[in-house]
Order: sequence, then C-alpha cells, then structure tokens
Amino acid sequence: MKTIRKIFLSIAIVVMVVVLCAVAVGAYAYHLFGDQVRAVQSVRELTPELYEMTYRGDYGIDAFIAQGGVRTDAELQPFLQRFLSHGLLRIDAAAPKVPDVGCSTLCAPMADTDGYLFGRNFDWAKKGNTIIIRTYPKNGYASISTSNLDFLGMPLSLEGKDMMQKMPVIAAIYVALDGINEKGLMVADLFAGDKEKTAQERGNLSVTTTTAIRLLLDHAATTNEAIALLDSWDMHSSIDWAHHIAIADATGHSVVVEWINNEMIVTETPAVTNHYLTPLRPHVGIGQTEARRDTLCARLAARPQMRLGDMRKLLQDVAFEEYTGWSVIFNTQDLSATYYFRTNFDTAYVYSLQ
Repeated sequence: MKTIRKIFLSIAIVVMVVVLCAVAVGAYAYHLFGDQVRAVQSVRELTPELYEMTYRGDYGIDAFIAQGGVRTDAELQPFLQRFLSHGLLRIDAAAPKVPDVGCSTLCAPMADTDGYLFGRNFDWAKKGNTIIIRTYPKNGYASISTSNLDFLGMPLSLEGKDMMQKMPVIAAIYVALDGINEKGLMVADLFAGDKEKTAQERGNLSVTTTTAIRLLLDHAATTNEAIALLDSWDMHSSIDWAHHIAIADATGHSVVVEWINNEMIVTETPAVTNHYLTPLRPHVGIGQTEARRDTLCARLAARPQMRLGDMRKLLQDVAFEEYTGWSVIFNTQDLSATYYFRTNFDTAYVYSLQ
C-alpha cells in the first residue's frame, strides 16, 4: 500500500508540475500577446466580407518610429512579424493588383451645427474582406479607420476559433485607407493622376502611404499638424503608385497633399478624386475623375450646408456599382463614422468615438 501511495503521490507531483508549467507558459504568452488576443477576440462579422475589430493598447507605433519606419510595403512585413507576433507568426504580403478606378472625398459644413461631414467612396473592387477598426493606443489619439484586407495579401481566416489563423488581421491597423480620430482629424488615401512613385530620401522617418495615415490618425489633431508631420517624414508610395491624401479637421480646414518629383505640395480644396489638383500637373487623372469632382463641387455649391442624408445621396451618385467597396461619412460633431457597404445605401453601420 505504501508503494502504491508513493506512486500516486509521484504522479500527482508530476501532474502538478505540468499544470503549473502550463499555467506559467499561458500567463507568459498572455503577457506577450494579451493586447493582440483581445483584439482578435473582438473581431465580428457584420455582413459577409465586412468585419469590425477593436484594439486597445500598444500596437507598436513607438517601435515603428524607433526603427526609422519603412520604405516599402514589403519592409513592413518583418516589423509586424517581430512586434505583433514576437517572431512566431509569418506574415507574407503581396502587393494587390490595381484596378483602373479611383475614389472620391468631400468635406462640407453640417446644417444646423458647427460640425463638418467628410464623405468618402473607396472604389477598388467589390470583393475580398473589409474591416472597420477602432484603435485606442497607449500613446496617441483614439480613431476609427478602414482597411481592405486584400491589401495585406496574406493567408487569413476570420471564421472559426483558431486564433493564429486570425492573428494576421491585426496588420490591418498599419494599412489604414481612411479614418477619423478623437480630435476630428479626417484622412483618406486616393490614387493621384499617374504612376509616378514618390521615394523621398532626406534622412527622416520613412513612411509608406498607409503607414502615414496610421501615424496621422494617432498623432495629428488638426490639418496643419498633419501637414507638418507629412513634411517631416520621407514619403514612399504604397504599391508603387502615385497617391494623394485628402485631409480635413474639425474646423473644416480641408486640403489635398500631393508629391511631384519628390516634393510635397499642399492645395486647399473641399473635394478630391483621382487627378492632380496642383497646377504643376493639370488634367492628369484616372478615368472620369474630373467629372466626378465637378459633381461633388457643384452639389456643394448648390447645398453649402449638408445633412447626413445629403452626403449619403451624393456619395451614391458618384459611386461605381461595380467597384465601390465602401462609402463612409465622418462626422466631427459627434466623432462618428457611418458606413455603407458595397453601394448598399439602405443599411448603415455607425461607430462613434464619444
């Protein structure tokens, strides 16, 4: 009997050690991945191929800045692999194919308030996964942003319970295509008029178009602050195309920032589509871009103050049935974002930072 008791006691000790080790490993893993795990657990499907996610905590912006940023989309991959998964998750992203279409933005005063609306159509392709992301960083402003997961170009499954299959979705934080932050700064990425690649090399922090938008949402409160930050960085075009960035703030100060021969140019404008607005490159654009901008400006002239329904109708009128992936209206009055997915303007998804 004593021998049997010794055997059971030995087994119990071994089991206890194994359990304690497992708990310790689990606690350490949660310490490493706690923010990421909570973010992945927050992922929810709103409708087929449209998701939402909330990230609270550190997603590596300080580390991104400390390493000097990145010059290409490919350079972003190893950074994300190191920071977001501590080297355990392989992230391989291929550049997406670029369709010959573009986007639209308009900043307009709101009727009956001192706020502003910023409407945006993202025209790319009506396929693939889109994600709406709310971020609450440790050192920065809270924001709502949008990403097309096609831009990640990596194996990703948002169905099921496998956390590692979902983990790459966190990379979408660094591929922000538009957004609003808690100070009312609103930003959107659009293709400019040609394929000229921007590649500044002045010894500053290196950013790509989408990582710049993430940094602006995190650290700029006004349009002037956003312009100053962009001017302090070395811009490198995402997916090797010419981009311009539409920016507006809670005062209605609305501009487009463009790059010609690696020089940054700022133009005051309420409306942006897909042709250069700098006089240095007149009438250079994609498709019917000038006609779309004329429609935006004419509607604003006819209705100088807009309600949400006015902006929704305008976005619907300039949308592409085949290509508009999402439309969003950012609102500085209540710091909200109202989304319409794939030209379905009858169903709204509303998010607020208040």
